[in-house]
Formats: sequence, structure tokens, C-alpha cells
Amino acid sequence: MENKQSALILPPDEKVILEKRANIKDKWYNYIGGKVILTNKALYFNSNKLNLKEDATRIVLDDIHVLRKGNSLIVFPNRIIVGDRQGNEYTLVVTNRNEFYNALEDQLK
Repeated sequence: MENKQSALILPPDEKVILEKRANIKDKWYNYIGGKVILTNKALYFNSNKLNLKEDATRIVLDDIHVLRKGNSLIVFPNRIIVGDRQGNEYTLVVTNRNEFYNALEDQLK
């Protein structure tokens, strides 16, 4: 699958591994739409312009210590939960979760 180049400006030593449409959990059951971008150094989430709230999140791969799969409404296998060493937990709803999860898992090795 070919990755589309995002508008994200990366440091010279970072390269995009995979980019997918996704939503990130904001508060309670409020989700923000956008893209999740995996690089060789970090995980990014950038909200799309249609959201009222702009969100940009960067999680350095070395800081990730929790990675697990989850389901929406008990039956839809589309969530990835990421926790960092600062105690933050991010819930992402990702298109084709397994592909993204496996790519992220490979980068964490």
C-alpha cells in the first residue's frame, strides 16, 4: 500500500512508515477526526480542518509503554490504545487497525 505524504513537517532523520485516517478520543465519548501517522521515531495525530477543535499530538516511540487493541461498542475491532511513560493514554479509532497495529509494534521492537 502506498502512503500519501502528509502536510506534517518532520525532522530530517524521521520518515513516514504508515498513515491512516483515524479518530482520537478527546473527552468521554467525543472523538476528533484526522490522520494518525507512524514514523520511525514517533506517532503523530493531526486533526482535519473540519473539526472545531484542532489537535496535534506527538508520542515519541521510546516513551510508549502500553500498546493494546480494543473494540468499539464491544464488537467493532477498530481501536488502538497507546500509553506513554508520563501516564497519558490515547485511544485511536483506526481504519484497518491490524495493519497499523502491526506496523507500530514492529517500530517498537
